[in-house]
Amino acid sequence: MAKNRGTDAQLLTMHELAAYLHLDEATVSKLVMAGKIPSLQVDKQWRFKRPAIDAWIEEQLVGEDESFADIPDGMKLPLEDLVPDTAIIPTLRSRTPVGVIEELAARAYTNGWLLDKPWFVGAVVERESLSSTAMEGGVAFLHTRARDKGKIGRPFIIVGRSWEGIMFGSPDNNPTYLFFLLGLKYDRLHLPILGRLARALRNPATIAKLRALSSPDQLRALLLKEDAQVRSGLVPEIQEAAAFLPKLDRTLRLRAIRRLQSQKNADVVTEQKRAAALVDGKSGKGKKKRAAAAAALAAGGPPVKATAKPKKPTTTR
Repeated sequence: MAKNRGTDAQLLTMHELAAYLHLDEATVSKLVMAGKIPSLQVDKQWRFKRPAIDAWIEEQLVGEDESFADIPDGMKLPLEDLVPDTAIIPTLRSRTPVGVIEELAARAYTNGWLLDKPWFVGAVVERESLSSTAMEGGVAFLHTRARDKGKIGRPFIIVGRSWEGIMFGSPDNNPTYLFFLLGLKYDRLHLPILGRLARALRNPATIAKLRALSSPDQLRALLLKEDAQVRSGLVPEIQEAAAFLPKLDRTLRLRAIRRLQSQKNADVVTEQKRAAALVDGKSGKGKKKRAAAAAALAAGGPPVKATAKPKKPTTTR
């Protein structure tokens, strides 16, 4: 009997495994159903042997020179450890999806966090070719399908912002403005932090602020603040997206109409003067008539037709 109790103690339930891996139960369930986690069924219930799970963790998540205990908990790791000041690109220069990926990866490589840039860029492009990571609202979370630990120096997140926006395959067919390149190295970090970022950026007000802030320091501070609220369980109430659309100001609209009309009138006067100057520079008969015709044409009216001089009456003898 003691032997059986010892064996039972080595079996984990789905809930216990989720807590052991620091992942939510739904994520663990998907991994189990996909056959990615060693498991067995006992009385039609999923059970997991702790030694087999430990071996799987060592194989999937860590390298030979690291242990599971050395990897930070993705649910608790502060975002500032992954997003230092040098990880913010407030103005992306690229105008194409591949260009954005290369620009973000170049920053990680320059900072010494990425060891193999060509592999990483190719892996991110491959992931995007399957389905875009762009979300509705103008945000994309770029990442690779596999975490190749030997090619990433340290876990990182690069944040880039495009002022004009880039068509990145978003479900709403709108441009994407905020890009998060995730090089988190371990699944134990990747899944929880990806979930944290997605929750922090669910609010259209947060996205609008991140797009509007001019200073990289302000952008980073707001991002860290929103993530801290998610980690503490204080997610702000989400308002309707329509509340953040530009509102029509009738006064400003009327001013704009008057300004355009005034500019149009000024352009007409300028064309009239230009036409008159061209005519004045010429000599010959019909000078005044040609000037009047040119001025009328510039003003948008019908051209003035020259009238023939009346012939002298002939007398008969």
